[in-house]
Amino acid sequence: MNNIDQFLLACLRTSLGRSGDGMVDPPLSEGDWDELLRQSGRHGITPLLYHRVRTVHSNVSMPSTVVAIMRQAYLENAARNLKLYLNLGLVLKRLHLEQIPVIALKGAHLAELVYTNRALRFMGDLDLLVKQDDLMQVDAILLEIGCTPNEQHRIVGKDNNEFVYVMPKRDVSLEIHWRLLSSQFPFSIDTVGLWERSRPALIAGVDVAVLCPEDLLLHLCIHAGCSHGFEPGLKLFCDIGEILEPSRKSLDWELMQRRAHEWGVEKCVYLTLILTRDLLAVTLPSDLLEVLKPRDFDERYIALAREQIFSRKERTGPPLSMWPAVARFWGSSSLKDKVMIFMKGFFLPREAMARLYPVPADSIRIYFYYIVRLKDLLRVYGRDIWRWLRRDKEMLVLAKEGKDLTTLKDWLMSP
Repeated sequence: MNNIDQFLLACLRTSLGRSGDGMVDPPLSEGDWDELLRQSGRHGITPLLYHRVRTVHSNVSMPSTVVAIMRQAYLENAARNLKLYLNLGLVLKRLHLEQIPVIALKGAHLAELVYTNRALRFMGDLDLLVKQDDLMQVDAILLEIGCTPNEQHRIVGKDNNEFVYVMPKRDVSLEIHWRLLSSQFPFSIDTVGLWERSRPALIAGVDVAVLCPEDLLLHLCIHAGCSHGFEPGLKLFCDIGEILEPSRKSLDWELMQRRAHEWGVEKCVYLTLILTRDLLAVTLPSDLLEVLKPRDFDERYIALAREQIFSRKERTGPPLSMWPAVARFWGSSSLKDKVMIFMKGFFLPREAMARLYPVPADSIRIYFYYIVRLKDLLRVYGRDIWRWLRRDKEMLVLAKEGKDLTTLKDWLMSP
């Protein structure tokens, strides 16, 4: 980490921590401030950073222009989230009217009930969990109120766990989940148990449910590590820090540890909590970490995770959700492995093809769309494949990042 990363972490901490590690005065040059703003924007934490330096760390000396830019980001996020919650409220009211149970996930839950100030938490999308038996009714309601689906056909398969919609008059995604992860992940998350343990809450002025604290913590750990390989940056660690700071006395650590074992996610939970402790000076029960610590743990996994968190490079091209698959392609060591990965991405199940293209899964015409699929893949990745074959320096760097992420995710998801 450089001085900018250290400054960000120090400002994000809610206390001075141990041995003065919360001091927030590393020497930053004039040119560092622009990079600080760029990095806080990449992490999605500028509104929270502004709040921290105006409250917890009010003694920090910063250029007035930097503070003004952060304040503007805070105000813009407040206005943006106000509109988001208004739109979310319309959806939730309609589902409530139809007596469809809903659990608000991640940002919608965190911004309102954990941060208790909507402006502090940037939300890229809105996530709701519904029961699989209600999916088709939810789909019909969303279409009726003007949401636009991303998928041609909404078909439940082993490879998916959500349907994505664009909310009316807003360029914001609404993700309707019926389970937290697809069955492609080697975990045993008890979806029925999530509903049984959920708690009533008021989100956007509507009675809904939210995950209990232990399930919320586990979900965020899984989302940070296994779903994205820690690449979203510091935002999810701030989420976890917010949960742990006020809830340490009420959180049932023994229950959380037992559930992590039952789900098979101990590695992801352990590494995420270790990183949260080290980055944000959050206090955790030492005996919990000893119990969770995997026998095959190696310090290099912390280093690999930190590289993902503090990557200086803006990632372009495929959506973040596709990056792990792309990383595995570039990170594989042989051309044969790359061909196998490419073919697996090409020969998708019929249900997956039907979600991508305007043809029913049981139609013979779906085979024609495999040709279209090949054309689409070559259009998106063909130039990069050519650059890799030519040993382009940037592509070699990308291959190194892909190999590191693949190594990390393979360990996180191993038994």
